[in-house]
Amino acid sequence: MFWQMAPNSRHARSTVHEDWIGWLPADKRRLYERVARHWEDAYAMLSVALNDAMSFREQGEEARARENIRVAAGLVGRLVEPLLTAYHVLENRGRHLSSSPSVAPLDPANFRTQIARHTAAKDLLLHRILFASRSRYSHKLRALGVTVATLAEEFSVVAEDLTSGGQTRQEECWLALDSLHYDLNTCFRETLVLLKSFLRALPEAALDGIWIELNASNLPDASRLRARLSGVPAD
Repeated sequence: MFWQMAPNSRHARSTVHEDWIGWLPADKRRLYERVARHWEDAYAMLSVALNDAMSFREQGEEARARENIRVAAGLVGRLVEPLLTAYHVLENRGRHLSSSPSVAPLDPANFRTQIARHTAAKDLLLHRILFASRSRYSHKLRALGVTVATLAEEFSVVAEDLTSGGQTRQEECWLALDSLHYDLNTCFRETLVLLKSFLRALPEAALDGIWIELNASNLPDASRLRARLSGVPAD
């Protein structure tokens, strides 16, 4: 899924594939595994809450289903904030690399929601137009950032509609949450691939400080999203 490319991009496809299955030195591997585990834990909590909500709904326990939807909505930020921070760090750090990380375009077929498909289609088009690998890399990070932030906000809006007690859009809301969760997962997996490609291109000497940067909570995109999800004005 994560390295599918246009037919005329055979070389780029194989490069991303090689990065994904390729070896990392011990320090880079430990960093990658630590970051991936952190993100996986956040994703797992969101998924469990949403799956439990759907199970309760199937059992006719609407009140418990709505409560789990509230929990899921509260957990979205735990996944999305670190991803937004990662896009910022990877783009900023990527500017200083002598060789840009390998990148494959987003594939609209891997998404369900209209906003994600639209952004993926734009990224795919620009990937074919932009010949510089650094430009492709930066654009994909920005495309993922826009998509992830939008999906998170939409998840919160739909969850609020579903738990507010209205009956007219319930089926539509449940289907929407499932699709939003699916697309968040796709973006998450794409980000893991980008992170590994980035680490493969990063000199060993530049590894210091990456973990601290990836866990920063005051970066602009993450702070703005947290404010929008909580309803509290950003600083």
